[in-house]
Amino acid sequence: MTTTEQTTQTPKSKRIVSANQRRAEIVIAALFLVTAITSGAGAFMLDPLLNAPDYLAWVFPTRGAVVLDSLLWSINNIGIVFIAVFAFPLFRKLDEVLAVGYLACRIIEGTIMMVGIVATLLLIPLSQEFLKAGAPQGSWFLTLGDVLKQAKFLGLTQVSLPMLGLGGLLFTWMLFRFRLVPRFISVVGLIGYAVVLFGSVAGWFGLIDVAPGGNGTIFALPVATFEIILLPFWLLFRGFKTPEAPERVVAAK
Repeated sequence: MTTTEQTTQTPKSKRIVSANQRRAEIVIAALFLVTAITSGAGAFMLDPLLNAPDYLAWVFPTRGAVVLDSLLWSINNIGIVFIAVFAFPLFRKLDEVLAVGYLACRIIEGTIMMVGIVATLLLIPLSQEFLKAGAPQGSWFLTLGDVLKQAKFLGLTQVSLPMLGLGGLLFTWMLFRFRLVPRFISVVGLIGYAVVLFGSVAGWFGLIDVAPGGNGTIFALPVATFEIILLPFWLLFRGFKTPEAPERVVAAK
């Protein structure tokens, strides 16, 4: 009697990932949630104060709120960069050019937003000097304050949003192209980031108001759904779909 071994593939297969990748998936999911919370809180915390006619008279006395707002934005900026850092090892295996492009977009976005944070913090000493001078109306303090407010808006919103849209499109295109998550999730992300990209460009021309609370806020809903609900919870409970290893069945005759 002779015995032969036959190796076949069965329809049943299982997901095999390293411990490092699984940890990266959990960290990416957590960072998406953290950045969504901190950026959302930071976007609306100072608006009532800075939109007041006498905002310079209030910035220094309420500097704790200004520092807290800047801290929240800083956490967001660090988080968005590290999302790309933790995704890079997996993405590089699939398409190195897109992986590098996504990482670069997030670094540029974070850097631009740090400029907005610096402008926000500079309002504190300006407000202090404004109060020491007796809060003179129509002075250069108010002019400089308006410039810093505009720099804050540009850094944290108007200039950084296109980078968010472009980087997000690279990210979700890789999810879609390589089927790393279900197509429904990646399509929602693609649509959402495309809306952010084109909406932010429309904001440059004054067609929509992209400031927090403006009429352009509604266009962020698809991205919010993707970043807060769909992708984080999929990564937490399932993870990225990677090349599967078919089971080997040994049949003896």
